[in-house]
Amino acid sequence: MAKDILDAIYGCLIGGAVGDALGAPTEGMYYWEIKEKYGRLEVFLPNKTYYTNGKPGSITDDSTLRHYMCYAIVKKGGRITPDDFAEVWRTKLNPKRLWASETIVYERIKWGINPWEAGHGCIPAGCASMCIAPIGIINAGNPEQAYQDGYCIARVNQEGDNVDFAATLAAAVSVAFIPGSTVDDVINAMYRYSSDIVKRGLDLSLDLARKSSNIDEYAQKFYDKMLDWTWPMPYGHWNKDRYFCGHSREFVPVVPALLYLTKGDVNEGIIAGANFGRDCDTIASIVGNIAGAMQGASAIRKHWIDECEKANEDLFEELEGDKNANFYSMACRMVEALKNEIKAAEERAEALKRLIAHKENK
Repeated sequence: MAKDILDAIYGCLIGGAVGDALGAPTEGMYYWEIKEKYGRLEVFLPNKTYYTNGKPGSITDDSTLRHYMCYAIVKKGGRITPDDFAEVWRTKLNPKRLWASETIVYERIKWGINPWEAGHGCIPAGCASMCIAPIGIINAGNPEQAYQDGYCIARVNQEGDNVDFAATLAAAVSVAFIPGSTVDDVINAMYRYSSDIVKRGLDLSLDLARKSSNIDEYAQKFYDKMLDWTWPMPYGHWNKDRYFCGHSREFVPVVPALLYLTKGDVNEGIIAGANFGRDCDTIASIVGNIAGAMQGASAIRKHWIDECEKANEDLFEELEGDKNANFYSMACRMVEALKNEIKAAEERAEALKRLIAHKENK
């Protein structure tokens, strides 16, 4: 269990960043290819993706967009709307750090498209799911509100099922902050706050996990049964023997399965995600978000944290103009945003008391 709320929030943010950085260099590979080439991958490798700085430990658009969302929250001082998030896209976002789908959204927002609908017609990918964790943070312990906020925010850059999966993940992260929360608590929240297609994905994936004695066995079963071949191929190219998917309906169901198989251990979960293949940077990142929130940054390998913080200094300075900014300082600011939520809740309670008293006195 995390030591305190700061440890939990930092664990969520840095756990997601570490998972992202560990899995990014092998994204698109199959699990057996990773195993053949690297054995058990648990060290950062150089990342040649065009939207990273290439250093070992550097994050991809997953954590970059998540950091932008945190920035929107701390700037607002609490819960955000799509308009708040879009303002950060317009004023702070560097499109060179983004993948194609996000670049399209950036242009739409810049030219005045309604942020609440900017994701309409975008490439059907998990770009909302991968970055939604901050909505769970600012709604810590309130999965119902996290689900609703997550659904709204996800529409900034996605539509359809990808919005559903992102909202469910926001609820899962919210529950992970409750002291003493377990993997079962997170999974139960994902079932409770979900659409039918999300429930189906969870059922299918967790059924395979519960029938597997280890992660390798689960991975083999998942590859045999659940790979999504419907994702649009870049430039129209298609290979029936080797296809890829960046849709939430494939990778999100892997997350609770790996949490279940690793018993919520944040380090083992991150490693399992990075070695899973396919969209493994996103899988490892989301596992890191949830397990990191439950166990705290204090449970994450320190050398991972140090390397990841160092490798991404350029993003922090670019966004905040502060050489000392990092994931930890953002976690501290998110704690202050949560304190503002206490004040907002108290003011709401007082307003309701006055309203009820007024009605009863008439």
